[in-house]
Amino acid sequence: MRPPTRWIANATVALLPVLACFLGGATEKWEEGLVITVLALYLLVRPPRFSLGTLTNLVFLTLFILAAVAFLPARWFFQPEWRAAFVNDLGIQLPSTLTPQPWITLSYLVSFAAGLSWLYVVSTQDLELREARFQLRLFTSGIALLAAICIAFYLAHTTLPFWHNEQNFGPFPNRNQTGDLFGLAAITILACGQDDLRKGRKRWIVWILVLVLTVAAILLNFSRSGIGILVAGSALWLAAFAFRQRSPSRLALGVSFFLLLLMALLLFGGQTFERFHFRDFGSAGISTDFRWQIFHDTFRLIRNSPWCGIGFGNFESIFAIFRDASLSDQRALHPESEWEPTKVIVSPRLSPRSCSRSMGLSMFQDTEWVRRLPQYF
Repeated sequence: MRPPTRWIANATVALLPVLACFLGGATEKWEEGLVITVLALYLLVRPPRFSLGTLTNLVFLTLFILAAVAFLPARWFFQPEWRAAFVNDLGIQLPSTLTPQPWITLSYLVSFAAGLSWLYVVSTQDLELREARFQLRLFTSGIALLAAICIAFYLAHTTLPFWHNEQNFGPFPNRNQTGDLFGLAAITILACGQDDLRKGRKRWIVWILVLVLTVAAILLNFSRSGIGILVAGSALWLAAFAFRQRSPSRLALGVSFFLLLLMALLLFGGQTFERFHFRDFGSAGISTDFRWQIFHDTFRLIRNSPWCGIGFGNFESIFAIFRDASLSDQRALHPESEWEPTKVIVSPRLSPRSCSRSMGLSMFQDTEWVRRLPQYF
């Protein structure tokens, strides 16, 4: 029998990402502080039991050092035009460090260190298969509960004060972030239901109901990315499951379920499918897409920045100078847009929002049981 502390530790690992998602992606400092505090307490009570090896440790250390380079003197690096514009044209006295806002960079560096610590913790877990399933099911149940809360608030035309979303649905600032979370959760729910069905447990009926709830949340969220992840992920999962079994009846069952899922999406997801612009697919140009305009301006900033980037927390302020093709009052909140600041600051941009997403997904990074997972599901 496992000690209670081990059960609590497994529950903490599974539910901490759910807490970060419930808090709106920890976009506010108090939310971020709460998540990091829980993580710090977990590390004090249950620190990593073994090392990932010298090479992996060096990679983690290198990432942190690259992020900390922003505190070195700016005169050691290439002097970009935007820095001269701030000082000479705008009369802003910048600090001597590479980062123009060292206090903000320091707070983001703490978030980055917390993200690295979380990744190290989940990667060093020594889990039995039962414990891995427990974490997976608990995390998925928490996200399903979050989906139910989102639907309830949507129907009641209200929201929580710390949820900032223009569509009034979901905890994240952008609906694509909410759609990504629920899309990935739906695929995991499908796996949990299939596992119970394979073992003859009637609990698979509950997972089907949970899947319906999560799909409903994806449709109400009106996110194309959520639909895409759900359809593509479900197709790949069912195809792998059916062909691994090499049974015509299992293959027919998988195809039938997938077609049923597509039919439900087509019947109830009309407004969401309209956002794919299938009718204008041939005439739509890349240059008119707001995302590509952002990417274009970001590359201009990259070419005018030192090799080590501009430091955490500075992208939005400095990017405003380089906005030309994407010049508008609209703020870039798409998840894929955050890969562009990644190039600018060198290290991964773990802002409070993206840090929480990495917390929500990195619990599946434990290679020991992820490698064995397909043979059990």
